[in-house]
Amino acid sequence: MSRAGTGVIAILFLTGLWLVAAPFALRFQPPHAAWAGATKADVITGGLLAAAGFGGLVAVLAGRVLEMYSDTS
Repeated sequence: MSRAGTGVIAILFLTGLWLVAAPFALRFQPPHAAWAGATKADVITGGLLAAAGFGGLVAVLAGRVLEMYSDTS
């Protein structure tokens, strides 16, 4: 995979992390209150994006390691 592709996957992962953290970091979700519908949607969507991005990064890393150790002779 190219550097640009790896960068896109990394941005996907970071975007997911931000979506999970944003309602709390920006204080849209009051402390000790039941989660609002928008907070639930942000956390679920962000979690899915972060998981997909993390899986993509692991796959890219595994591919690079496989290339390093492949027998080219």
